[in-house]
Amino acid sequence: MRLLVRLLASSLLLVPGIASARAADPVGEVDKLLAPWSKPDAPGCAVSVARDGQLLHARGYGAANVEAGIANTPDTAFHIASLSKQFTAFAVLLLQAEGKLALADDVRKYVPELHRFARPITLAQLMHHSSGLRDQLSLFWLQGRRGEDSITQQDALRVIFGQRELNFAPGTAFGYSNSNYTLLALVVERVSGRSFADFLAERVFRPLGMDHSYVVDDYHRMRAGQAMPYAPGGKEDAPGVRPPERRFLPYATYGSTGIRSTAADLARWARNFAEPGVGTKAVITEMLKADPVTGYGGGLHIGRHRGAPITGHSGIDPGFVGHFLVMPEQRLSVALICNVEGEDPAALARRIADLYLGKAPADPAPRPEVALAPAELLRLAGKYRDPLGAGFLIEAREGRLWMQGFDPMIPHGAGAFSMKSAPVAIRFSGEVPARTLTIDGPGGLLVATRYVRQPATALTPARMGDYLGTYYSPELAILVTVERRSDALWIVGPGWESRISQPPEKYRERDTFDTDTVTGTVRFHRDVRGKVTELRSTNGRIVNLRFLRVTGLPRLGAVGG
Repeated sequence: MRLLVRLLASSLLLVPGIASARAADPVGEVDKLLAPWSKPDAPGCAVSVARDGQLLHARGYGAANVEAGIANTPDTAFHIASLSKQFTAFAVLLLQAEGKLALADDVRKYVPELHRFARPITLAQLMHHSSGLRDQLSLFWLQGRRGEDSITQQDALRVIFGQRELNFAPGTAFGYSNSNYTLLALVVERVSGRSFADFLAERVFRPLGMDHSYVVDDYHRMRAGQAMPYAPGGKEDAPGVRPPERRFLPYATYGSTGIRSTAADLARWARNFAEPGVGTKAVITEMLKADPVTGYGGGLHIGRHRGAPITGHSGIDPGFVGHFLVMPEQRLSVALICNVEGEDPAALARRIADLYLGKAPADPAPRPEVALAPAELLRLAGKYRDPLGAGFLIEAREGRLWMQGFDPMIPHGAGAFSMKSAPVAIRFSGEVPARTLTIDGPGGLLVATRYVRQPATALTPARMGDYLGTYYSPELAILVTVERRSDALWIVGPGWESRISQPPEKYRERDTFDTDTVTGTVRFHRDVRGKVTELRSTNGRIVNLRFLRVTGLPRLGAVGG
């Protein structure tokens, strides 16, 4: 159930905006929207809005450096997190246009250190998040790293090269993974013969006049004009006063993240979409083309807003959030970048766009709701699971279908549904009973397959002994322990721990449990004699990472030792 919540939340990267006529004073309205981030003694944001290559609005809000009293400006350099991916994709497409590589190439042609999986992974599959590679950040967290620990490019490559299994077969599903773009940056370096930072500086940033944009491949290096990272305060200095807290971002990994840029520079970048000064129309067209399997473009989500095409991406790392969007037909762009942690700012960026759209296409009229016969409801109801391990319980009751027992589904006939809680289209296949459930949203296509749930009884203290022990991951070279504390199971890893709990009864499955840490859903596997031999971790960006049960480990401090 938690995975569904994350799925629907991720679709809000491209949520519907507010349909309204162009504001009489859009700059003043933007200032009102950004008022919560405008305090001079607190971190804030920078915004740019451009049309036809001309800046309509560019302004900083709040402080770039709270301690020094330095204000944010349109030329303040923010860490833009996953907004970096579009520049990585652009670099790859530039090299393809020059005939130096092809998206259809096997990545091992350029990166032979990557494990040879059963099916080759292409550069296109990396770009469109259909490779099946596990996400490097989730792997780091399992190894005991924290979000504010130092991470280098070699750290990322080391954990990627250690993987021996995939989340799913390449080219068959959407699985957002930072590992994909880390590898693409390495491909750019090896094909071009230049460092990734130098390639983007020489081929993209300088030609486009993006003079304040750069790749951070050494976090020790000092640069002027940077925004410092912060988070909302947790402790009160005085009643109702919570000063911001500092965050640290010692990251020197790039491709998936790692670029610093400004609101003004991102407006210059957006102009290149309509009038390429670097690359060609064909390169831009390829970037903005949604992959048929994932719906993802070249480092960009592809969708629609008020009936018009829109492309964009959000970024979130410790101390920073941001969103960048382009509406090609309206030749409008918005960049919103902030140096304080918070919710995904995609909805806010769209509200800013709406202020400038004027007479733009309206949202399509909603499809009519139809009544379904009881037999049709029963044909569709059941349990489904997607390749990333997310489970979907579709229940038939009160004359309609319910997603996960609490979200009503709106029927439109012929197996098609929508939901009020997220901008997704849902389809069931035509078999009796339906075999597949497809969810089509801004974050890509998700296909879940019906399966038969193995019911589980309540976990009692007597049954906990089956699971106790030490488990080893050959891919991460770490040990985790499952232990009993009073009448509860706990899983303990390097630098983290979590209670193991059963889901509510209607979601329970045999040997399957939830955790509140990066291990996500834990499934124990048994041999033919019924003995538990391994546990597998699935958390949305990792599927079935295996930990093998081990015994007889040497221990220090034994009597006589």
